[in-house]
Amino acid sequence: MRLRTLLLLCLLPLVAFAASAADKRDEIRRQAESSLSVSGTIDITAEGKVVRHALDAPETLPKGIVDMTARLAPQWTFEPVQLPAGTVSRSKMSLLYVAKRLDNGDYRIELRSANFASDLPPEAGIRIARRGRMPAYPENLVERAINGTVYLVVQIGRDGKVMNIDATHVNLRTIGSEDEMAQWRDQLAQTSIKAIRGWTFEPPTTGPDVDAPHWFGTLPVAFTMMGQRMPKPGKWETYIPGPRRILPWQDSAGITADNADALAPNQLHTQGSDRRLLSPLGG
Repeated sequence: MRLRTLLLLCLLPLVAFAASAADKRDEIRRQAESSLSVSGTIDITAEGKVVRHALDAPETLPKGIVDMTARLAPQWTFEPVQLPAGTVSRSKMSLLYVAKRLDNGDYRIELRSANFASDLPPEAGIRIARRGRMPAYPENLVERAINGTVYLVVQIGRDGKVMNIDATHVNLRTIGSEDEMAQWRDQLAQTSIKAIRGWTFEPPTTGPDVDAPHWFGTLPVAFTMMGQRMPKPGKWETYIPGPRRILPWQDSAGITADNADALAPNQLHTQGSDRRLLSPLGG
């Protein structure tokens, strides 16, 4: 979808520039994306057909995004499952729309990723039993107002302890040189890993995954300067996307790095529902 610049004045301005070589700024700026997270629910028949969807607080969202979701959702097809006759399954839905500026000044908007989570009781999923200390904001990054979000994947054993943990990517909201941004990403990631590794989790006590040998969770950790707020529902966030990594120990059926961008920050998210999307997300 192409929209004129005037229609996207709601996009947040890219945050303050850190010191970097002037001849590299334009190149890095062209990597910038603006994202809008949308949540809601979706009802799916046993055959995998979408019969209903609902967005949370649609009045707070741009009309074009509401209309685009209404056009795409009925086109999705999910893997068939067994359900009682005449019933549908309901999943929580998180969508991530991404806007990227084109060379001619227009913006291209696409539905980049989605996560469909089972509508199960809390005890059917992984919960945080002992949070421990939160990741400490590195002082040198505070001094330079470096903001970003680290996307962690955590493998949790049956004893509730962390078996493996790593970052798939780090999105930055501050621009620097390529070398600087690589250092900032690594520092934010290592700080997050060190803190979360000491947390303890509570395994599910009911539900389809109760007997699994281990579990996976995705935890986006947002580093935001005091006084700055994370984007509210219906508001765009601008950032420089970080390189994606594939973790060799991660279950391929879990939340992917792209889908993780659609998740709310500072919350643990377990893998999606058993309703697997078969059709293209973008219709």
